[in-house]
Amino acid sequence: MEGFTGIIFRTVLIAGCLIAHNSIAQRNVEVTWYYPKDSLRYEKDFPDQTYHINRTEFGKTTMLIHVKSKVGTFDYIFKKKILKTEKFEGQFVDVYGTQADGTNGVIRQDYIEPYVLTEHNIYAFVYLYDHGGFLEKVRFQDFGNVVYWPEFDYPNCFAADADKDGIPEFYLTYNGFSDGLDPTEVKQIVYTIPAESKGRSFIKSKAVHYLVKDSETNSEDYRDSFDAQWKKLPKSIQNRSLKILNSK
Repeated sequence: MEGFTGIIFRTVLIAGCLIAHNSIAQRNVEVTWYYPKDSLRYEKDFPDQTYHINRTEFGKTTMLIHVKSKVGTFDYIFKKKILKTEKFEGQFVDVYGTQADGTNGVIRQDYIEPYVLTEHNIYAFVYLYDHGGFLEKVRFQDFGNVVYWPEFDYPNCFAADADKDGIPEFYLTYNGFSDGLDPTEVKQIVYTIPAESKGRSFIKSKAVHYLVKDSETNSEDYRDSFDAQWKKLPKSIQNRSLKILNSK
């Protein structure tokens, strides 16, 4: 993501996990993050690969997670393709409320800072390294428009091994901002690899954290829903998923 700040490189031993540079080794799973500022380092580490793979079709790479495991080596790639950019100048807006004389009217003016909205699509891929080439194993996409702006929740998009079986699972969290600028849903997908497939197939599970509005009581409440595949996940992976959703 273009706005990511620098990473402090260090090696620390925490709870049995070795954190080296911006890598995490968990038993048989090693995870390394590469942001756009690290593109040259990625291409130096992997001379046969390109950081902004398929840029023309899918846009710039905003984050790349390199994963080594006993069932294969993967690149988990996030992309954003900007279709249109619109800039808005700063302006003062009237705020209405109850005035001193008890009538309704303008009580103050607030300043809205300049901002930029982009009409864009987002994509995520999991590629398996295979005999010097890449095999696409997962493709996620969500298309934006003039009143809907999907965005990845980057800190909650990662690869991990929550059940400690040496096989990674891939977490993808995103939401959609509408013309009200507030997300009403946080969606999370977990891609898991059946042990018998040896990295050749993936299972998609989905959870949604959504806002429920009661027009009669004028109240709001968030609820969660889970699909059938999510309910089959190992408890440790479910807990990792819930930890993300419950932070929203």
